[in-house]
Amino acid sequence: MAKINSTFYPFSAVQHEKKVVLVYGVKTFVETKIFLSDSDDGLAFKNKHEVSFFLESGRRKRLVDCGALSFFAYGGKAYLFLEQSLKGKKQILIAQSNDLQNFEIIKGTADLVSLFPIVSNHKYKKNFLTYYGDKSIQVAASDNLTHWHSTGHLLPKRKDFFDDGALLHVIGTVIVQRGILVLYDARIDKKSSYTIKIGCALFSLDKPYVPIWRSEVPIWEESVEKKKYEIRFLGCAVIDESLHIYWSSFGNEFFVKTINLASSGLILTKQTRQLKRHASNPILQPKALNKWERDATFNPAALYLDNKIHLLYRAIGENGVSVLGYAASDDGFTINERLNYPIFSLAENLRIVEKKPVVKSLYVSGGSWAGCEDPRATIIGKRIYVTYVFFDGCNPPGVALTSIKVSDFLSKSWKWKKPKLISRAGEIQKNWMIFPEKINGKYAILHSITPKISIEYVDNLDKEGIVIESTKKPGVDEHRWDNIVRGAGAPPLLTEYGWLVLYHAMDKRDPDKYKVGAMILDYKDPTKILHRCNYPILEPLAHYENQGAKAGVVYVCGAVIKDDKLFVYYGGADSVVCVATENVNEFLQELTAPAISDSKKSFLLEKID
Repeated sequence: MAKINSTFYPFSAVQHEKKVVLVYGVKTFVETKIFLSDSDDGLAFKNKHEVSFFLESGRRKRLVDCGALSFFAYGGKAYLFLEQSLKGKKQILIAQSNDLQNFEIIKGTADLVSLFPIVSNHKYKKNFLTYYGDKSIQVAASDNLTHWHSTGHLLPKRKDFFDDGALLHVIGTVIVQRGILVLYDARIDKKSSYTIKIGCALFSLDKPYVPIWRSEVPIWEESVEKKKYEIRFLGCAVIDESLHIYWSSFGNEFFVKTINLASSGLILTKQTRQLKRHASNPILQPKALNKWERDATFNPAALYLDNKIHLLYRAIGENGVSVLGYAASDDGFTINERLNYPIFSLAENLRIVEKKPVVKSLYVSGGSWAGCEDPRATIIGKRIYVTYVFFDGCNPPGVALTSIKVSDFLSKSWKWKKPKLISRAGEIQKNWMIFPEKINGKYAILHSITPKISIEYVDNLDKEGIVIESTKKPGVDEHRWDNIVRGAGAPPLLTEYGWLVLYHAMDKRDPDKYKVGAMILDYKDPTKILHRCNYPILEPLAHYENQGAKAGVVYVCGAVIKDDKLFVYYGGADSVVCVATENVNEFLQELTAPAISDSKKSFLLEKID
């Protein structure tokens, strides 16, 4: 470690455009001079120059006993916050510049929070942002850089994690493709040493108060002797494939900790791409001429058979009863065939109430008051098994099971096996589905994914007396986007990485919206989640997902893989059938890419000469 200058005081190191700007001071008994230097690679700093300060009157301003200082940029302007002692009182000055040479003092007496790392080159609703910590990480906003307003606690300390029991200190922020990266120190202080534990979190650019990911292990952990170093963090930057963390010691030595993103597994590019809606959405809509599907057609099951994609969609007509209709597509987008009659309705032994209840039921969903809802279809051998929500108009909705021969299905001979309820009577149950192949010699029924993956294994799907008890609880990961998990969507798809499961979830911070997530389950033991998306892969943004029976809903019931493309079929606003796609190989590669490595590889401290 080399001391650069006995009068050298590093203040701040911040990413600006494609460079890193280092701000430092040289103090004398008379004044404090401020210098800027920049670096293309984040390591070698050059182009050192002194900056000048002026008052609004144009008179030069001399800085005396200048201390803590922060730097950021926005809209082509650079800003400096300076803490200056004047007659025994601390004053925070705000200066701005168009050329990084001359800074004009525009304001004074800003809040102390302005000395925390301010997000460069980004605003939220015309507000500047700064993240700061204590017992939790918080964000503050200001439209004038003088008065800051906090949104409150966002990320608390987590029990049994590396940041349990520590105060969280934000050390830097930087804009990356996936959002706003916030680094924080959760150091553990001891008598003669302390252990640096740097964690990180990603916040949404559109909703900077919404965390979309948080590291489970430190990205940098190292024990430091107090006699040797007293680290003060200056900021961070992401250049090419490297994350640089800048810090100084009590002797004003300037260092950088460099973490190679590729080798560490820290993915700062956008992970798990969003599905792409097809331009012709919605691909299937209600038919006014058919009374049974006049009001809504949505939430379709999907099967890929005989070089065709077959859809079994939920339809609601003038009587308010849900039935299942049939449509098919050769390319997955254009409906080439559609029957003018329902292919499945409630059977005799699952009796529906004869008259519509006078008082609207608490269990009504999707706009119908009874019927068979939200089918999921799975091909196993020579049969197609269909689970669906059965609702008789009075009792809580449950899950029923029926099946049909593949040959009868393709010939449109609708010889369905007598349906049976497989959920416990009196319980509200939905979103059950069957795996497309046996697991450890048994049929597997996925009946819950919250708070854990729950699967019932049975020897024979056709036997009578199958009754599955399913317990669901709300999610507990408050910092995740899917803190309210509703249930699985399409039946699992087998991939080289494991079972791909799409699911429905909601965010308490963005209520009244059904969004779609994705996870990979272990092939042999699908109760184990191997990978899980950090934010939704599909959320209700299009007009046809917000204009209908229920606004803000994308609801997946079917998905297939055809020609290396993932086709996801969903209901928009409980009214129409839509499709979204993505290259399945690229989608799975991003879904399975690690968010943070648990590698114990140690990194060397690298100095800047």
